[in-house]
Amino acid sequence: SYLGETDPNTIPFADLGSLPFAKKPTDGAQGRKTLVPGFMAGIQSMHRRFGRLPFSDLFAPAIWYADNGVTITPLLEAYFKMRQTSLSRTAEGRAFLNQAGTPLPKSGDRFVQANLAATLRAVAANGAQSMYSGPWGQHFVAAVQREGGKVTMEDMRRYQPIWEEPLSTTYLGRTIFAPGRSNDGAYQVLEALNLAEEMKLDQMGPYAKDPKAFQALSRILSDVEFDSLAIPQVQDYKRQNGLSLLRDDRISKPYAKKVAALMAVHDQAAQASPSPHTDAVVVIDRWGNIAALSHSINTVVWGSAGIVVDGIPIPDAAGFQQARLAAIKPGDPVPQDMAPVIAMSGTQPVLAIASVGSSLIPETVRLIIGTLANHLDPVTAMAAPPMLLNMEPAKAGETFSTRPELIPQGAYDPAFLQRLKESGVNVEQKSQTEVYGIKGTAVLGIIDPQSHMLRGVETPNVFGFASAY
Repeated sequence: SYLGETDPNTIPFADLGSLPFAKKPTDGAQGRKTLVPGFMAGIQSMHRRFGRLPFSDLFAPAIWYADNGVTITPLLEAYFKMRQTSLSRTAEGRAFLNQAGTPLPKSGDRFVQANLAATLRAVAANGAQSMYSGPWGQHFVAAVQREGGKVTMEDMRRYQPIWEEPLSTTYLGRTIFAPGRSNDGAYQVLEALNLAEEMKLDQMGPYAKDPKAFQALSRILSDVEFDSLAIPQVQDYKRQNGLSLLRDDRISKPYAKKVAALMAVHDQAAQASPSPHTDAVVVIDRWGNIAALSHSINTVVWGSAGIVVDGIPIPDAAGFQQARLAAIKPGDPVPQDMAPVIAMSGTQPVLAIASVGSSLIPETVRLIIGTLANHLDPVTAMAAPPMLLNMEPAKAGETFSTRPELIPQGAYDPAFLQRLKESGVNVEQKSQTEVYGIKGTAVLGIIDPQSHMLRGVETPNVFGFASAY
């Protein structure tokens, strides 16, 4: 966040399109929707600690594609149409759109990004600091300030990636590692796994076939979402029921035992926190090293600010996180929710998941349970219907625990749905289009500890947001 942004509640709302948690966009200084970019500094920091290849080599494929272009697909054409108004607002945005030779790229056109290639060459040659204290950083500050943003070169110079000790718990004999204490998604994943172990989901069938397991898993996911909300209703509920208010206690086994006993009476109202989609990567190398990575502009494609700096559209991630920014000091890191995980059996990595999208926590939890508890083949686990986060505003008389569970239309047979209804689970079916807006997307990598066979699987039919090779 910017040192000079002292009134984040007045930042204009970003245009998040049809996402279920989107608010009506508001007018105002577009530069105020931006944040200090972190990707390049983070990648360089990871490379210095773990990398084997020369840093400059990492950029060769991206530079080649920027120089030679990519063919516009029907999906990309739709994205360009969707963001045409915002990108056309600035001269740089119009130049970005024109990189296929016309004011709006069409399917089949060749999209060549010469400015992006130059930016990547500079980073490859001079390191990530060229994007912070170097020419790109200077151009970024000038463009954002021109649009009313509060960034300064001091914000760029002081940016540092943060290394945190991972949080962890055990699940059915494996140790599950997730990001550190600044990441609430990690707490939700680990808390959910403790509850799943306490409620013995491993002794039930897969949730997509066993209504009892579906009911238990949906209650777990709803509970950890509720537990993550820093609101008075949650704290009051915890006090009344003898639950610790300490954050780290949420991922302990005794806490899970108490919560499991209380689930039957868990009935409080609250609102969900959004988490727009992005990209997920899992990598396993020839030596058995494993990485689970999520990276994000944390908004819709290219953002809605229309600001482009040397070939890179600048996201508007401050434009929906006003409350989160108001809760931290100006200049502090912005908390995040993405929670890639790695599972270890003893000293050997056996599983890694990186998940993104609005329902990334349910996606992560269901895949861990499916593979480690239900012993499903990873392709089968991935292909099961997604568990969906309900981010819709509460209807009259509806509380947090009585909100319907959202399910994909046609994913379950009538007999299954009838058994859910008889067990007290209220479900609401969503069309495939609606599901794409709220589902999680994941990449799952598995190493067999005996054969050392590697397997990778991605969420099917999701247009390249996740890839497995």
